[in-house]
Amino acid sequence: MKENLAHLKELQTIDLQIGQLEAQMAAAAAGLAKRQAQIADHAAKAQALAEKIESLEQRRRDLEGEVENDVSRIRDRQGKLMNVQTNREYQSLLKETDDAKKANKQREEEIIQLMEQIEACKTKAEEENNLRTAEESLLAEETAQSEQQTTELSATKEKIMKQRATKAKAVAAAMLKKYDMLRERRNGIAVVEVVQGVCRGCHMNIPPQLFNELRKENALLSCPTCNRIMFYQADAEQQA
Repeated sequence: MKENLAHLKELQTIDLQIGQLEAQMAAAAAGLAKRQAQIADHAAKAQALAEKIESLEQRRRDLEGEVENDVSRIRDRQGKLMNVQTNREYQSLLKETDDAKKANKQREEEIIQLMEQIEACKTKAEEENNLRTAEESLLAEETAQSEQQTTELSATKEKIMKQRATKAKAVAAAMLKKYDMLRERRNGIAVVEVVQGVCRGCHMNIPPQLFNELRKENALLSCPTCNRIMFYQADAEQQA
């Protein structure tokens, strides 16, 4: 029993090392994905600003065209004022001229506002593009570092996996199946020590009789609460 338990404890140590390596590789990949998402966000914002600028520019061009048309209309009406024959006609032309001037004044004010909005959008778009460029530079550096790190971690993992394969052969098939199932269901921890009658996996007390049996080390026993494989370690008992 002690030999089987020793193999399982060693196997778990190896599996925890593998888990740490996989977590490091996953963290590196997640970091790159986050950076890529930030780049995409800056690009999307810059694109939205570019579209807004185009819309504002189109509105400005439309207004400038309307101003130009009304300027021509004002000149035409002012020319006709010199040749009118009735006061009613004169007043009508005068009103058309005044209305056109008022409309152009409003348009010119709106054009100024549009130009201010356009400049603000251009400044913001430039900021977003600069941020995107900076993020892309960081991504290139981090990608190179991540690739090197992943290569090293993968090599280390491959080496450890070979050790695991060798160690797994020393464990009975039924016991290995139970161990792998527990590891999958219990956050990677299938074998735990018991200190002062408390399972270090779920931190629950085990029955005194079961604890006494565990101390005899005559059989592989499981925690009645979390089902993890338990072991008693006198040194840990004394330290606790």
